Amino acid sequence: MNFSFLNQENNGWLNSWRPYFIIFALGFLLYSQTLFFDYTYFDDSTLILEKIDILQDLKNLPKVFSTDAFFSSDRFYYRPLLNLSFMFDAQWGGALPFFYHFTNILMHCLAVALLFYVLKFLLKKQALALFLSLVFLIHPVLTQAVAWLPGRNDSLLAIFVLASFALFLKFCDRPRLLYYIGYLFFLFMSLLSKESAAVLPLLVIYYFYFIGRNKLAGSDKLLLVLGSITTGFIWFLMRHFALGGEPTDFIAAFIGVIHNLPAILVGLGKIILPVNLSVLPVLADSTIIYGVIIFIALIYFIFKSREKRWSFLIFGLIWFLLFLLPSFIRLNTLPDFLEHRLYVPLIGFFIIIAEIDYIKNLDFTKKNIQYISLGILTILASISLFHSTVFRNRLVFWEAAAQSSPHSPLAQRNLGAMYYFEGNYEAAQKYYFRALKLNPNEEMVHNNLGVIYMELKKYDLAKEAFLTELQINPGYDKAVANYNRLLILEKKLR
Repeated sequence: MNFSFLNQENNGWLNSWRPYFIIFALGFLLYSQTLFFDYTYFDDSTLILEKIDILQDLKNLPKVFSTDAFFSSDRFYYRPLLNLSFMFDAQWGGALPFFYHFTNILMHCLAVALLFYVLKFLLKKQALALFLSLVFLIHPVLTQAVAWLPGRNDSLLAIFVLASFALFLKFCDRPRLLYYIGYLFFLFMSLLSKESAAVLPLLVIYYFYFIGRNKLAGSDKLLLVLGSITTGFIWFLMRHFALGGEPTDFIAAFIGVIHNLPAILVGLGKIILPVNLSVLPVLADSTIIYGVIIFIALIYFIFKSREKRWSFLIFGLIWFLLFLLPSFIRLNTLPDFLEHRLYVPLIGFFIIIAEIDYIKNLDFTKKNIQYISLGILTILASISLFHSTVFRNRLVFWEAAAQSSPHSPLAQRNLGAMYYFEGNYEAAQKYYFRALKLNPNEEMVHNNLGVIYMELKKYDLAKEAFLTELQINPGYDKAVANYNRLLILEKKLR
């Protein structure tokens, strides 16, 4: 394959539709197998299968904007555009996963196309911008955002963040009302996609003060700040009224972020060496050694580079951290640094490495650079192709989760549930007991064991299991229902 076209800066090739066609063609080619994947039963069953009646009825459209993402009483995640996208898919195919997977691939390709557009502007090196965009397109660490249906939340966020930032950049060049309104509109859309979009105005402020400081008049800067604040306030009010304005435990959130800080190095290692991928990572089963080595190497190459722009390096670092750290907040016992959450932060990482001389000065007309580039893309695509197969159905997914995260009680518990669905009670009990060994108070495990005991007619063990569950998880509706069902059954057997 000849990469000389990457250096055709003067003939308009990279400014035409062709790079975008390559992005969409490669994206669908790589992830085409996911079109035939089933549900993993990790949030997708809750968000889609259990809510399909709501999603299929367009009369429920107002409900999407007036409740939390799970249509539940948890009332923390306000992400109406995620459910709106699921509602759109439900109109075409009901609960058939094919349509949802198709939309996931489409969103990923659209996000990469926007990334290419933004990187062209920031780097002023169109060939490098396309190469980095192709790396982003096929990177294994982002596989979960495409192959796992709820992972589209980060693709959605990237689409609206990049669209908003692109229009901000155009506003910096030509302060037109259309660009200003477009920036605010897509900022609002990004906030409705995921809460971490709230950091985008901070990046905009940094950019026009430290990078494009001479491009905007003071009044235009003030307009951007006031518009961002107004947009954020409207979003805050919508979220407040939809979720009830329950107070946030900021101390617990801060502790969660501190607890998960080593995950920065875990993620950094996976970005450069995606060899220890996990669908459900936990710190106990993660390694930071790759991240430490890469961090040291990164610092070395940055300081060795003579053409680096410190303002861009800091901008990339801020982008990376501001979009990553909110995902470290601990709200429950679920993992705090799922790999798809690197989706938007990875853009900041690319901005950083693009300032390293070795990367900035790549000449894609040279044969050795072409072979190396092709080799990198081939290796990454091969890993992604293989890794995406673990999302093909619920049993394979949870087997992979339990294997890669043996210290995760959640992974062991849910693998037990999948074996129960398969009718393999022996294997189900095995993994339920593993979950309890890791966490004796793991919710739902005793209830699930009680259900198995009932079906095996071990009623005394079932009663003990249900009562234990209700001690651990008071008011758990399924445990209450199962316990009452057992009492009725016992009366009939007397």
